[in-house]
Amino acid sequence: MESPHGAAVTAESLGMRGPRGWVFRNVTFSAEPGALVAVEGASGSGRTCLLLALTGRMRTTEGRAETGGLRLPKQAAAVRAIAALGPVPMVSELDPAFTVAEHLGERALLQGRYGASLRSLLRPRA
Repeated sequence: MESPHGAAVTAESLGMRGPRGWVFRNVTFSAEPGALVAVEGASGSGRTCLLLALTGRMRTTEGRAETGGLRLPKQAAAVRAIAALGPVPMVSELDPAFTVAEHLGERALLQGRYGASLRSLLRPRA
């Protein structure tokens, strides 16, 4: 029998607080490799931020999480190497609530240019 593809994902009392308050809080679940998980909620409820946190692209402020046996946020770089979000309408598009700098920061994170200055983001990559 073939083993399932994917990575196990767990979260325990996971939460993220931003400058405007709690983005999400008290998220607890587990999913085995190959499981299909649906995250539902109203627009602005923190679904995208939760998925970005579980793929090592955003830092949570409370709780514990693991993706593929790697602890978040401590091993976020290793998680980014094995997990990503695919293009999803209304998720991977530009968010009108973000500033240009926030969008560029996210792009830098996705391209692996961590800690890059805004000026370096505007220059073409070699």
